[in-house]
Amino acid sequence: MNFGIIGFGRIARKFVQSIEATQGVVSAIGSRSMTLDDPYLKKHPQIKIYRDYEQMLCDSDIEAVYIALPHKFHKKWILKALDHHVPVLCEKPLVLFAEEVEEVRQKMRETKTLCVEALKTKFNDGYDQLKKDLEKIAPVQKIYANFCSDSLDMPKTCFLFDPQQGGALNDIGSYILGFILGIETSEIVDVKSEQKMVDEINYYFKAEITFADGCLATAEGAIDRKKKRMAIIEGQNGTIEIPDYNRIMDYKIEQKDGVVIHRHFPFDGNDMTKEIEDFIKDVEEGNIESKKHSMDDTKAILTLSAYIASKKKRS
Repeated sequence: MNFGIIGFGRIARKFVQSIEATQGVVSAIGSRSMTLDDPYLKKHPQIKIYRDYEQMLCDSDIEAVYIALPHKFHKKWILKALDHHVPVLCEKPLVLFAEEVEEVRQKMRETKTLCVEALKTKFNDGYDQLKKDLEKIAPVQKIYANFCSDSLDMPKTCFLFDPQQGGALNDIGSYILGFILGIETSEIVDVKSEQKMVDEINYYFKAEITFADGCLATAEGAIDRKKKRMAIIEGQNGTIEIPDYNRIMDYKIEQKDGVVIHRHFPFDGNDMTKEIEDFIKDVEEGNIESKKHSMDDTKAILTLSAYIASKKKRS
């Protein structure tokens, strides 16, 4: 499958490595800043470069597009790609507001064209096994997940510091909340949160989410501090500890009867490869929505993110 890429920053450079372990190939890149002496282009001179993104969408050789632009441009180029009947794999967050998901979904239905948010966690084998292993500690009583990194040395022109699209909730909230909502599916009955706000940008958040079945989840994210990334799931009959839960490679189950189980999930390529493979399969099968990460899943993440923001207790 021939992919075009819209936006060629850090995450897109990881994507071109990931795709090498799949049946996909990069045929074109849409970038307004990429120079012709870029090392990737020198190594892959056959790739076409477009300064006009829509011109690339009109290229009959392009069978799918991966969008890796700053968040606030996602919706515009998702809709344009769907109008051209080009299937879309778009970096998270898919859009910035929950109501915009319906606009995208309507366009998917009108054009009968696939669009998927690239929440890589849910496409890896480790995540599928983790869901099965919850039975070993059930019922789940507590969930903790964090994604805290220090990005303050990034240029202030970076999208992270743009009030329209920046901050921890917008940038890495999808990983944390997507993981929690994938584990705990009962209704949310209460949310409490605290945040550190700087110039109306969310630098740090910590939210306690209470579910109808009594499960309590804690979500913590930051762009101003580092912390060991992990998730911990506590159940009545044991605990599961998952390091780097956003790209599940290993985790440990400790049951209350003394049994300890270690899981390991090597993968070809890297942690984005599985989502590309799944996307290619969906396109080939004519699906317009992912079964592993649906538009309803995306909307639920954005709805919870907005609620966390609205409930903020500023620190």
